[in-house]
Order: sequence, then C-alpha cells, then structure tokens
Amino acid sequence: MDADVDYEWGTIVVGADLDAVRFAYDNKYFLIKNRAPYHHSYEGVEREWADKIYQMYEMALVPFTDKSKNLRIIPEKKIIKVITDRNVYVIKYDKIHLYDDENVEGVSLDREILHYRVIDWFDCQGLYDLSFNEITTEDNFVNNIKLFKSIRIDGNQKYLDLLCESFLGDNDLKNFDYGETMARFKVVDLLKSFNIANPRLSHWKRDIYPVYKTIY
Repeated sequence: MDADVDYEWGTIVVGADLDAVRFAYDNKYFLIKNRAPYHHSYEGVEREWADKIYQMYEMALVPFTDKSKNLRIIPEKKIIKVITDRNVYVIKYDKIHLYDDENVEGVSLDREILHYRVIDWFDCQGLYDLSFNEITTEDNFVNNIKLFKSIRIDGNQKYLDLLCESFLGDNDLKNFDYGETMARFKVVDLLKSFNIANPRLSHWKRDIYPVYKTIY
C-alpha cells in the first residue's frame, strides 16, 4: 500500500439511492454514500434499502456510514478522498461506479434536472379510523397524499399524520402558489371531499428531491 494512502479497495460505488445500494450489495463492492437517500420512510423501497444497507454494514462494506461530508475524486491517480468532520481519508481504487455526483468534486455526470419531487409533511389532529390510507390526484401539485399512524403519540394508537407529494419545476419552488401554505389548503379541501370535517394540519417540514433526466 502506498504510504500516503489509507485504504486500497478495488471497486467502489458512490451513491445513496436504491440503485446504487443494490449494485454494491449484489457485487459485494464498497459503498460510499455521498448524501441522504431521496426516499422517505413510508415508501416501499425503504425496507429493501434498509435491509441491504444493514447487511453491508455487517460485511464492513459501508465503512463511513453517514459520516462523509464531501468526496474528491482524482481519476488520473485513481484516488478518492473522503472528507468527514474530523479526518480526510485517502482511498486507492481500481474502478469506481458513480451513481450520483452531489457533494462530489473532480468528476461530474453532467445531468439535467427535469423537475423536483417535493414531500410536505403534516402533523394532524382529528384524523383516525379512516377506511383508506392514500389519495391520488391527476395534478402535479399535491399529486398524492399518504396517511400513516402518528409517531408523535406513544403506543398502539389510532391517530394519523400525513404527507403529500408534488412534482414541481424550479420556478414553482419559488412561487407562493406552490408553497407549504397552499399545499395545506389543497390537502384540507381534498380531505373534506372525503367527508372529513374540519381537519387540522400543521406543516412540519418540506423535503425537495431533484429528478434527473439521466441516472447513471
């Protein structure tokens, strides 16, 4: 091993979403996560993603867990520098599979953003004992509403919170008409159309995930 290299790992996968995790898992390659994944805890992909990540942790194939803040790839030297809060680790590689270039320097996928997937999370009062857990629309703004048992209340209880999913352009993100307040109004109207009187919603947070034209 070179004196200025901390590790030599052969093949490395850089990415965070399920496609990168699957590829690294299937081939038993080292995975370096460059960001948090672009899915939420109530999506179907979450269980597979978590199961595979856990097994890779057990095999020591995800050595930096969530500690990497920035990656610097030097292709001509076949070196990747992993920058954490406390250290910089230098890794020699033979081959690298780049699934995502966010927080990555030195190389780029040169991708084009098509639109953004926006998730608005709401804490709710008065929602329980519903015969459905999802509402879908044909609109890009509040395209889907998903209801789930509230984790704000301990124990096996009946109360629900919800999230709504939208698909917005860059200009839409800056437009009040597509903001959190208007999302809340639209969700309330949709709930009322299902005979849910006076639902009370409080916006918790908004997650914004870019959707690219090409994913490598």
